[in-house]
Amino acid sequence: MRKMILIIVTIWINAGLLSGCATSKAKVFGTDMPSMKSIHDEKFHNANGEQLVRPQSGISDAANAEQEEFQWLPNPTLRMYVFRHLTAAGHPVPGYSTFFRLYTQDHIAAPGEQAGWE
Repeated sequence: MRKMILIIVTIWINAGLLSGCATSKAKVFGTDMPSMKSIHDEKFHNANGEQLVRPQSGISDAANAEQEEFQWLPNPTLRMYVFRHLTAAGHPVPGYSTFFRLYTQDHIAAPGEQAGWE
């Protein structure tokens, strides 16, 4: 009797799980959703031409003069978009974007070194 109840419960749970998979993707998500590429392009379109600015803290004029003497060297940010693809095992991977800096650390130029980097 106990084995029969276990079989019935297992069949009932599997039927419930499979009925959830029977719903179409369009019914769950809708048909007017943008693609990952269009979302990425919309998100990073404005960032392409902008120059990143370091935030300024409230420091004295003497420190400002020193800050003008020592400048940050540029550290370009490279952006990469990975298109959706399948793994070797056949599992889908959604498209995503990532970025990385050319150098691992930000560097400060000594006085007179900044001229070649502008």
